[in-house]
Amino acid sequence: MAKVTAISTLGWSKYTIQEAFTAMAARGFRRIEIASFGEYCWHFNETPSPEELKALLDKYQFTPVNLNFCTVVYDASSSDGAGRFLADWTAKLPALEKAGIPMMCMHFGARNQRDDVEHQLDVIATAFDELARRGKDYGVKLVIEAPHLYQLYCRPETVLKVVDKMSSDNFGVLVDASHWGIIGYDIDEYFARLGKRLAHIHLRDSTGEDTADRRQMLELTPGDGIVDFRKFGDALDRAGYTGDVSLEFEYRDVSLEDIEHEFDKGISWLRKCGWEFPEGVLPSV
Repeated sequence: MAKVTAISTLGWSKYTIQEAFTAMAARGFRRIEIASFGEYCWHFNETPSPEELKALLDKYQFTPVNLNFCTVVYDASSSDGAGRFLADWTAKLPALEKAGIPMMCMHFGARNQRDDVEHQLDVIATAFDELARRGKDYGVKLVIEAPHLYQLYCRPETVLKVVDKMSSDNFGVLVDASHWGIIGYDIDEYFARLGKRLAHIHLRDSTGEDTADRRQMLELTPGDGIVDFRKFGDALDRAGYTGDVSLEFEYRDVSLEDIEHEFDKGISWLRKCGWEFPEGVLPSV
């Protein structure tokens, strides 16, 4: 069965990165993912500095696998959207190189119902390809989380339109189980179409309708929603996936004690669904 390999700081979104690291280390993980956004979860925006973050990673003996970074999602229909996107994400690349983070997730192109969707997808693909090219100079692979209910590439067919336009070998796709649970696409077919572009996995639960109104519940603990984690894991096995799989549980206004309770519950549920974990990760049953 597929194996969870990493854990994200997003579970401790309202706490400091030091508090998140302490909890993650106590849980037994050594491979970690960092989340840093615009409105919450400020784990690697202006602070800490790349040097400070590298020191923290060394202190906890962590190996970083990805930065899920997003301050603003620019509109692909805007005349300056691509330029602003490239400027913001390019500026982050030296910081990742210094901190030793090998991958970053890109977000560009808010979901909309305009008549120029094909043009917007062309703009998105061109911008992603350019950022992937730039990232290679810094040893940073660029990925997109897709399909994503809030992005223009909210269906497998639109994702593949973007992927098929990409020329850089430094580009990949991150698949989040919570979005798959709601969209309900053929996961085996999608993994097969992505092939070597499948670069990272997020695990969390969800429920709701496949709509553009952001009313979905995308931040549920495994076992509390509709995602079939056994089916998802089996599909990864059939695809021969060997990359990282991150627990990307997300909690905002939740106490540290309650966060630990949710992680216990979620990990236990995933184990019941057949998922494997690194030796020593709690809970053990």
